[in-house]
Amino acid sequence: MSRIHPVSVLYEHVIDRLSAAGIESPRFEAQLLLGFALDVSRVEILRGGMPEPTHQQIRELERFVSARERRIPLAYLRGTQEFYGLEFITSPATLIPRPETELLVEVAIRRLKGPADPTFVDVGTGTGCIAVAVAKNVQGAVGLAIDISSEAIAVAQTNIVRHQVAERVLPVRTNLLDAVGSSSIDLVLSNPPYIPTNEIEGLQPEVRNFEPRLALDGGADGFDIHRKLISGARRVLKRGGGVAIEVAAGQARDLAGVISASGFADVRIHKDLAGIERVVEAELA
Repeated sequence: MSRIHPVSVLYEHVIDRLSAAGIESPRFEAQLLLGFALDVSRVEILRGGMPEPTHQQIRELERFVSARERRIPLAYLRGTQEFYGLEFITSPATLIPRPETELLVEVAIRRLKGPADPTFVDVGTGTGCIAVAVAKNVQGAVGLAIDISSEAIAVAQTNIVRHQVAERVLPVRTNLLDAVGSSSIDLVLSNPPYIPTNEIEGLQPEVRNFEPRLALDGGADGFDIHRKLISGARRVLKRGGGVAIEVAAGQARDLAGVISASGFADVRIHKDLAGIERVVEAELA
């Protein structure tokens, strides 16, 4: 790819390489990668008629394409990912924000608009996308963004400052709810690791090989962290406080049973836009 070619030729060449690498949407990704390398929008790529790229731009394109052939996720190549209408810095130290997790934010926003001076904690914050999105959409809400990974906390801190909520969201490196005071929180929310250990090898290479195992592996049945989180939530929640937790497809009913058995009431299951039971919400009895 070192020779200079018209963009249309490069486009077809990139499609062929991505197809051979098993990329699910090679044409769409070719448009994105060309846009990254040439510093133009995807629409401009589709419109055509662009000047020949420079040697530097071709080298940049080769770097992107080679990385995708190795199945490095687009969000790590780009360095950002959109979530709930906001752009977040990403890193291989953090799970990539996903559209289905926006449902967790919506549940949190509805719940936190009830109490005065609402408080929340986002457990396993990663990029900080959940905590930031909640703080941006609930006036006066104050929260903790918790993660056990110091690298993830550094990324979360960057995003918290980037979105100007540093006065209301504090990133804290700790294990689950260990550093949270008793009876101090209105809502515990989390997108914890929920993939059963024996299913991780069957995930897409982008997820299996590049996203942090710590943020994926939920133990034998996917609920190792959920159980600890629910137990700890009873201590930190105020009277009438609640939990909202994301799960994988097919897990919601089982988690609802675990939550009910732990002394929570008004257990509700919320479906995402694909109709998948994605978030379990409950209130401390």
